[in-house]
Amino acid sequence: MAQTIRFAIFVLSACCAGLAFFTLHSFWAWAAAIAILIAGSLLAEYAFSRLASPERKQRDLEDRVRNPPT
Repeated sequence: MAQTIRFAIFVLSACCAGLAFFTLHSFWAWAAAIAILIAGSLLAEYAFSRLASPERKQRDLEDRVRNPPT
């Protein structure tokens, strides 16, 4: 459940960033989209760390070590 919530928060922030980018028609569109994505990512990780069990956190870390992002 914690991973689902983390994913949902990230998707919601990505949608908000896209909406801000296409709504604003200036230099601030880039800054707003990047700021929203960063804030959403931080919020998603915070929610995961608060909601996940210690075993789930351990499995997540092991999975990240075994399968690093490319």
